[in-house]
Amino acid sequence: MSVGTVTPERLAMLLHHCREVLAPDFGLRRSACPEWEDLPQQERSRMIAAMRLALLDLGSEPLYGGPCEMLAVPDFTGGSEGKECGC
Repeated sequence: MSVGTVTPERLAMLLHHCREVLAPDFGLRRSACPEWEDLPQQERSRMIAAMRLALLDLGSEPLYGGPCEMLAVPDFTGGSEGKECGC
């Protein structure tokens, strides 16, 4: 399987699974919904949307400046840099 063939849904499921498996190794608690199917629909949709942006970013050149940069929030405190979208 390559980046070009993975679906955002599959990638989100894998990310959730890996997070659950690795959480104790990093001093974190596992989530209240360890199974993908048990996650609230809104959370699953958010993760799928994030993976869709990540895949778009991976497919663009250069790596930065892709879809996530479009979500940057302007810094109204006087600085010239925007805040990252958290991707």
